[in-house]
Amino acid sequence: MNINFNGKVLPSNQPIFKSDNRAFLYGDALFETIRMFDGKLPFLDFHLQRLFEGLQFFHYKIPKKYTSKFFQKEIKKIAQGNARVRITIFRSEGGLYTPKNNRPQFLITTSPLTSAQFKLNKKGLTVGIFENNKLQCSPISNLKTGNSLPYIQAALYKKEQNLDDCILVNEKNKIAEANSSNIFLWQKKKLITPSLSEGCINGTMRKIIIKIAKEEKIEIREKPLNLSELKKAKEILLTNSIQGIRWVKKIESISTFTPPLLAHRLVNKLNFLINNQPYP
Repeated sequence: MNINFNGKVLPSNQPIFKSDNRAFLYGDALFETIRMFDGKLPFLDFHLQRLFEGLQFFHYKIPKKYTSKFFQKEIKKIAQGNARVRITIFRSEGGLYTPKNNRPQFLITTSPLTSAQFKLNKKGLTVGIFENNKLQCSPISNLKTGNSLPYIQAALYKKEQNLDDCILVNEKNKIAEANSSNIFLWQKKKLITPSLSEGCINGTMRKIIIKIAKEEKIEIREKPLNLSELKKAKEILLTNSIQGIRWVKKIESISTFTPPLLAHRLVNKLNFLINNQPYP
């Protein structure tokens, strides 16, 4: 397996970082995880939009060549077929908390996937509530940065409790998101998800599901959600760019849910978009 480091294709086992790498020292980095379907990158522009917003937020000097066509070309140097693709962008070396320059560098890595479409999980997920490290209601929380410690802590909790996933809360004890996914509640014929102001990642699949819901005339609401709202839901869906949509069967000590109907409808629509659009 090869990697792409600043446009150069290298073996994945080749050392590329020095000890003053800012992603390592300070978490001064942003990343995107993108799914490739039969060599196509249907949702790349959603990822790049968030990536560029993050680079601007942290005052990176964005090269003019950083366009959708540029990253398509760079990804396809090392990825083909069905793959999980990660783009990591970090600031060039130099400085302590104050950088010496704002030039970005990039690293693209890939791993193979077996399917050219999203598949809804047959067995519903068992999910817990993680409250030991609460997410901050900050614009930084909407971005995918090099500091993922709250999610690592939640993932360790998930593993210790033998759960499929867990729900994270914010500093106001409201629902923020799941460990690696945004969360949607199907409640009284409305699809509800926490607002971005609640400290969740501004997920690409979240955007796509909201767009599909509007096209399908499904009422969509973004608002703060108490944990008590989980009991009222007919379906609970977790969404991310690699797995698409997963449905929750059980939330520990709260509720058990029946097999999903809306989730099937949304997954079918996602796969229709992938198969019937002229994506690059």
